Amino acid sequence: MTGSVRERVAPMHAMTIAIPALILLNIAAAAQDQGRQSPNRTIPPPGSAGTATPQAPVGHRQPTERSLPPSVRKEEDSKKQPDPLGPIPSICRNC
Repeated sequence: MTGSVRERVAPMHAMTIAIPALILLNIAAAAQDQGRQSPNRTIPPPGSAGTATPQAPVGHRQPTERSLPPSVRKEEDSKKQPDPLGPIPSICRNC
């Protein structure tokens, strides 16, 4: 053995303090940069990602059968196939 116990323990104490401190500093630096955008990372406007149709807004209301014109409604009704498993059972009444 080339050194006393104190000479070998002192660097270990320093590392047990330095390593967690560096980890905390790294986390703090990453948290500060989270809200920033670098100039080379620009977000393209919605709908311009190579598609011709724009993206629907969040919460967009989907059309119902009632909102369709009568001619389209007739066309949709003619496409309906009867369910091979039969009608949907009514579980509760007066709902």
